[in-house]
Formats: sequence, structure tokens, C-alpha cells
Amino acid sequence: MLRTSALCLALILSGAACSSEIVLGDSETPSPSARGGGGDGGGAQVAAGSGGDLPTLPGSAGSAGSAGSAGSAGSMPLGMPDVALPPPGELVWSTDHEVGDFSDWQRGGAYYGGEYEWGDVNGYVDIGVGRNGSNGVVADIKSNSRGEPSEGVRMYRRIEAGPAYYSAWFRLEDAHTVSDWWSIFLFHARDDALSLDNDVSLWDVRIVGGSRGEMLLQFFDHDVMMGTLAGRPGRISAGEWFELSAYLDYRPPDSTRLAIAINGTPLFDMKGLHTAVQANVFWSVGNGASGLDPADSTLDLDDAAIRKASAP
Repeated sequence: MLRTSALCLALILSGAACSSEIVLGDSETPSPSARGGGGDGGGAQVAAGSGGDLPTLPGSAGSAGSAGSAGSAGSMPLGMPDVALPPPGELVWSTDHEVGDFSDWQRGGAYYGGEYEWGDVNGYVDIGVGRNGSNGVVADIKSNSRGEPSEGVRMYRRIEAGPAYYSAWFRLEDAHTVSDWWSIFLFHARDDALSLDNDVSLWDVRIVGGSRGEMLLQFFDHDVMMGTLAGRPGRISAGEWFELSAYLDYRPPDSTRLAIAINGTPLFDMKGLHTAVQANVFWSVGNGASGLDPADSTLDLDDAAIRKASAP
């Protein structure tokens, strides 16, 4: 199961390097977007690259990864400066799910946020599954449903107009091996009708299997169909709460920056990301997958938040 919490409030400006892996190629899975699936796909792995420096969130240091370079995880387009991340600032939205349903996610209507499901799933808010024994989200999926290429339960909120931080806490009930893909934290876009039938996945944080059977976090860029593994700092375990937080400075078509951290430890700092999408971009969290073993997966989620980035 999985639990969520609010984003870190300060940054340390120094960092230490750790190893990363670039992952090329993706075994294609039909997009589940017609059922609100976010258009995810799976991945085969080819590794290369080494870590770079990334401004750290409180209490830790880590490495950067660049989905745009197969030679050096953490590299950036020529001439792009390695600017420190601004600290989180004003809280603009949050939920601890104590209202007992998804109404905090749905605040403002579908233009701003909501919850969606596809396949053989069950998503709900329950007592006692939250991070501190209070209310939390339960996202149960069965990744071997007949006739379904994938399954998922997700909540979403529209991204801020300027640089901002997005965070949530997660807990997996069981460990799984992944034969296709497993995504829990992502950014996606929709057309002006806000239809989930035509959504486009941009970037997500996935869970993949390590060489020793461990579960590792991976950054996946859907524009270039390339993933980056975080290595040891990105290892997660069943039954343990962890927080994922993202700094997003959305600047299409070629200047977006997206930095991901786990429990305050930086994992990826992607600079110069490309996308042709200009509007209707959303942050989503939840349990979505194809090809898990065991097939039944439960994720608990709690304490999600969005904060503006402080002005430099």
C-alpha cells in the first residue's frame, strides 16, 4: 500500500554524485488513453552513462539524469547553465484525504483536477490507510484483466502557470516484477476538450526491476521514448512509505526543466526537455500498469501538495 505527504520546504545548494542508467527503447503497449490511462508504455533496457550533480532537497545529495543524452546521465543541451533549483514557496493546493473522498482533487471542476480509472480496478479513500493511520487513497489494480492492455487509478491536478513543486507520499503493499510498464507519478496533456480519449503522456516516474529483483525508480521521457534509472538512491521497498517530489518549470517546446527527488534525495534533473504541447498539462499520481507479477497490485497514497517555487 502507499501513502503521500507534502513537499519539502527548503533546499541545500551542494550535492554529491551517484550512478544513473540511461534506458533506451520501449516495448510498445497500446495506449490506454481511450479509457483514461495516460498513454503509458513499457520498456526494454540498454544501459550507459554516469551521474552528475543536482541541487539537493533537505538532508541529502544525489545525481541528475538527462533523458536527452544517452552518453551522460545528468548532462544538458550545450550552453544551458546548471542553475540551482529555487526553494518551494507558497502552498497553492493540498489534500490529506480527511474529507473521506476525492473532492480535494476535484476542487474547481474537471478543468483543474479529478480522479479517473480504467480496466479492472478499485480506487477509493479509506480510514486507517493514510500515512499516519488516518485517511488515505487505496488504488487496487489487476494487471492481467482479460481484454485490457493496462489498468489504472489516478488523481490529477492542472499544473501551475509558473515553476512549482508537486509532491505525494506512496506505499506499495507488495513487491512486483514488471514485464511491460508500471507508472505512479506523471505529467500528461489533453486537448481543449479535456478528453481522456486523446491525452498525451509527457514524462513519468516508473517502477522497474533491478538485476537482483529489487524495485527501482526510472524517469521516462515519452517524447524520445527513453528512460533513466536512478540506481541505488531510487530503490524502493514494499511496505515502506516514500515521498516523490518534482520541480517543474514548463517551457515548451525545448526548455522545460523537471527535477525529481525521493524523500528529499535528488534522483533526476532533466533540462531542455522537448514537447510540442502548449496547454492543458496535468500532474497525475496513482497506480497504473501493464504486465505485473503478481498481477494484483495495491498502492496507498496520501498527503499530496502543490507549491509555487520561490522567486529567485
